[in-house]
Amino acid sequence: MFTNDILNNFFDDTYAIRKMNEMTRQSEVSYDDDGATLKLKVPGFNKKSIDISVDSEYLIIEGKTDDDSFIKKFAIDNKYDFDTIDAKVIDGLLFITLPYRAEVKPKKIKVN
Repeated sequence: MFTNDILNNFFDDTYAIRKMNEMTRQSEVSYDDDGATLKLKVPGFNKKSIDISVDSEYLIIEGKTDDDSFIKKFAIDNKYDFDTIDAKVIDGLLFITLPYRAEVKPKKIKVN
């Protein structure tokens, strides 16, 4: 009976789609003088189905729909201004902007 359940789950389309989404839910981080931008693939999720939180150690992203769910944790440090983090979902991609705190932003020095 247990083996049949495993095989049924394996060949169930919903299960296969969920596993494929888990494997393809990739992230990319880019950095510039203002901070970091995290891009995460979230097909099938919208802004209402995603929760983002931050603590002193992690940026935590949780998504939940009727058919799928995920949780991602990214290590974070205090060089970012947690009060001004911005997030948006566009065409199946989640963009999270993490600005640096003013005191840690790189400063340009003018040469006279």
